Amino acid sequence: MRKLWFLLVLLAVAGGAVWFISARSSDERDLRRLMDEVQTAALIALNGRDSNGLDVYFATEAEGAQAVGLGEVKQAFKTFVSQLPNDSAVQFHSFDIDEVEVHQSDGLARVSYRLHFSVVRGNTAIYSAKSTQNLALLRTPRGWRISGGDVVQLVEVSGAWPP
Repeated sequence: MRKLWFLLVLLAVAGGAVWFISARSSDERDLRRLMDEVQTAALIALNGRDSNGLDVYFATEAEGAQAVGLGEVKQAFKTFVSQLPNDSAVQFHSFDIDEVEVHQSDGLARVSYRLHFSVVRGNTAIYSAKSTQNLALLRTPRGWRISGGDVVQLVEVSGAWPP
């Protein structure tokens, strides 16, 4: 009888571990997919001069986002869009997710990414840089959404901004 109880407890622990790992990897897959969508939407919004093009990817205050963090990230994107010259295009050369960290019990996550981009006029890059940023994400009824982030760090900058 003792062996049976021990076996049942062992199976329950193993099942819980498998569930926890699969839930965590599911969240990570969802976050990576979301970031791919955000990257595509950002490029379309930048080239369309649509400063509200990423709004659907942001959490709202009603969903639990902090007003300050959320506002800073949204405003940084809007400012960049507003400073783009009309006769230019934005190109993304690479977009890499460096790290995904999920805090399952809190419904929070952090995604670190690197983006190499250029602003091009004609066939000439008038500005280019490699940027890194940590984004805070929040699980909402609409799925994972951006709720804030660090200030973008730029390296290997070529050109002056705004042009």
